[in-house]
Amino acid sequence: MTRTTIYEAGSAGAEFYDLFHLPGKVPPITGDVAFYVRMARRARGPVLELACGTGRVTIPIAKAGVDIMGLDRAAAMLRIARTKAGDLPVRFLKGEMKRFNLRRKFALILIPFRSFQNLHTPAEQRECLRCARRHLAPGGRLVINLFDPRLEYCVHGHSEVMSRYRDAVDPVTGNVCQLTVRGRDNDALRQILTEQWRFTVRDKRGRLLRREDRVLSIRWTYRWEMAHLFELEGFKVEKCLGDFRGGPARHGAEQIWVVQTSKGGR
Repeated sequence: MTRTTIYEAGSAGAEFYDLFHLPGKVPPITGDVAFYVRMARRARGPVLELACGTGRVTIPIAKAGVDIMGLDRAAAMLRIARTKAGDLPVRFLKGEMKRFNLRRKFALILIPFRSFQNLHTPAEQRECLRCARRHLAPGGRLVINLFDPRLEYCVHGHSEVMSRYRDAVDPVTGNVCQLTVRGRDNDALRQILTEQWRFTVRDKRGRLLRREDRVLSIRWTYRWEMAHLFELEGFKVEKCLGDFRGGPARHGAEQIWVVQTSKGGR
């Protein structure tokens, strides 16, 4: 039994990621792919997705005929993305979203599904925003999705957490992966939550194949805190939505930020 991060090589988290995130299975992200595809089509230029994972967002954008590139730090997730993409004209690169140099400009940069929250300090967040800005063409847009923290879930200390996901079934092998979120520790001073995730994989007859203990650790960021970070790094906030249907910002929903560089650059 291992204790390590979720998406490393050989992990059930990487292997079953797409099956846990089927359309409609995780309510907060329902409709996000269609939202990003619309944004990419309107961008009229190349698109970059940071923390692209298995290509859940990148590949539909490529299928829409948009020039897109994906970057992620997890080699296991990128291998899955490349296999899924097949002959599509999309590049997947290994790299850190807070420190990369692609030597090209983009009309749109995306950081979907709360991946920005893997940055644990304001310094890291600013580093990422600064790097994204350097890669945006004048007038280019950056879109970031975070959850809007519900204060009752941000209380300092340990709490028990019920699993958010149902079982995921591999349609090829019939293997079943069950995810159980066993507990959460909140560091309210640093605004970081750390959860213990257990993946249990069984074959179609119910025999145990493996069990893994992994850790998810992310930082929650308040709406006005994000607005201040954007201002510090030279972005103008265009809008902050509360859901992918275009609803207004509201407590406890999503933070979907659309921000823009100045036309003249900096």
